Amino acid sequence: MLRLSICILVAVLATACTSALAASAQTAAPEFFQRYSAPDPEQLETDIRELRQELRSARAAGNRDAALRATADLGERLTTARREQEARTLLSAALAEARPSGSSETLGWLLLNLATANQYAGLRYEAAAQFPEVLALSRNLGLDELEHYVLHHWGRFLAEEGDIAQARARFAEALEIRIRLSDPRQASTRRALEALDARSDTIPASVAPIQTPTP
Repeated sequence: MLRLSICILVAVLATACTSALAASAQTAAPEFFQRYSAPDPEQLETDIRELRQELRSARAAGNRDAALRATADLGERLTTARREQEARTLLSAALAEARPSGSSETLGWLLLNLATANQYAGLRYEAAAQFPEVLALSRNLGLDELEHYVLHHWGRFLAEEGDIAQARARFAEALEIRIRLSDPRQASTRRALEALDARSDTIPASVAPIQTPTP
């Protein structure tokens, strides 16, 4: 009888510990490096509603290019709103639609925004292949704005992977372009470079970053 009681107690304790660990895993937030948050959440939701309408109107008018551009913008806003799974669904379909037409600026923005959505959705292996693809596309087409965006976003991704040297290199490249263009976003890139020093002190030596191809 005593043995049975002990077994029951052990089982109850094990169940409680398992439940506590599961709850902790569900509530624990992933660690991201300087993930962007909209300064005005209400305006963000307004932008999402307006872009949905823009997308519907473009589809109704049979304007495929406008629809793809609206989807790229909508996917970016949805990821900013922490709805990256919804963003992935929209962007993946639009990317498949755009690819047969070859390289274009719209294709680049779709791919960059999908890479970022994948990054925050936990599909990091997919994102690791997409960031260098966007960078190559932007350089081949001479799209400076797209290039500095992908360099900055890729830098964040690499910082999260613990690859501080490569993250610093990407941020430095982004900063050079943003300074040349007098882009005000250079301030966020400077902050990212400054934060890398503190970040490098917290990354365990055992962390093995995802290997990405050199663009």
